[in-house]
Amino acid sequence: MSLSRYTKLFFVAFSISFIGSLPIGTLNASVANFALNNNFTGAFQFGSAAILVEIILVRIALIVIDKLTYLKRLFLLLSIAVCIVILLLAYRTLEAAFHMKNFEDVLPFVGMNAFYSGLALSLLNPLHLPFWMGWTAVLKGRNVLISTPRAYNLYIIAIGLGTSTSFIIYGFAGNYLMDALKAQHNLINWILGATLLLTGLVLAYKLINKQFLKPKTTSVE
Repeated sequence: MSLSRYTKLFFVAFSISFIGSLPIGTLNASVANFALNNNFTGAFQFGSAAILVEIILVRIALIVIDKLTYLKRLFLLLSIAVCIVILLLAYRTLEAAFHMKNFEDVLPFVGMNAFYSGLALSLLNPLHLPFWMGWTAVLKGRNVLISTPRAYNLYIIAIGLGTSTSFIIYGFAGNYLMDALKAQHNLINWILGATLLLTGLVLAYKLINKQFLKPKTTSVE
């Protein structure tokens, strides 16, 4: 794998992680809350725990995807499931935008130790594993991510740095950034929903094209 391909893999993984961590949620809102209370140690501990869980789940996603490459039918079912999940998320986000629902900044586990709170909230996030399984499958399908230890390590590092960067932004510009994002929550919902919808439709098209429209090649012996 050439240096340019490693650079592309790093940039793509970093961008997916960074952009995926920007919309307001309990994780980045909690980091901002710690920073606003001048508890930068707590913000660091919380963010570190959340990122630790994320990279472990990414590693699990890599293992699962590798195993499924030998089970074509199961891999197809997983791809369909991921596509459906993305489309459902797009529907829910666009529905929230249409009804102009407000962002509810409820921060659970406030009284818990910052590190354990980060672990708990990150583990309770139902989107982490399907999100990274979906993107891992897509990147493998496009040969951006190949099955080598070096590529996997770079992929995980880039994801961790992408999430870390978004947490740092929330930590240092938390108050202003959260106020601005709350004021534009409806626009963010529209943009995020449209992005998810486009991603889901592209994945659906690729699945349909690969399974039904692409002519089957038969080997002649």
